[in-house]
Amino acid sequence: MNNIKNNILIFGFSLLIAGCSQSATSVFNKDPLYGQNLQYSKVIKSVEKENVNAIINITYLNSVNPLQWDNNKQNFLIATYVFENNEKDFHLTMNEQKQISSKRIRKNDPLYKNIAFENKWAEYKLITFDNVEDDDLTIQYTHPKFKTISTQFIKE
Repeated sequence: MNNIKNNILIFGFSLLIAGCSQSATSVFNKDPLYGQNLQYSKVIKSVEKENVNAIINITYLNSVNPLQWDNNKQNFLIATYVFENNEKDFHLTMNEQKQISSKRIRKNDPLYKNIAFENKWAEYKLITFDNVEDDDLTIQYTHPKFKTISTQFIKE
């Protein structure tokens, strides 16, 4: 019986490895910009008592394409999918500073073409912050009811 369990575990692990290796190679066969987006993207979730309240995908555009985003600002492509439509309750900051601009990205926008972690239900925005002296950039979402969630990027 133990032998059968071990064989099943080995088979399952082998399938997992094979599946991951296929998807990894298929990802990098795309446009090089897609690979850059993938490298500088993060996904964070707001979870409270095992319930997911929001899924937020963040791509640091200054690292993806430094020449295009050389505007002395910090630029992010942020996708927000909030359950129960309480998106306006989430407060976004970078290093405790408010954003200076926010522009909704539509599906026909060139930025949309190379999104690393596409979420068909999310709303995508180009978010810009003033430049800061710090090398670590902390993106933080706070909500009056849920806990604060954050992630960090290294300044480009």
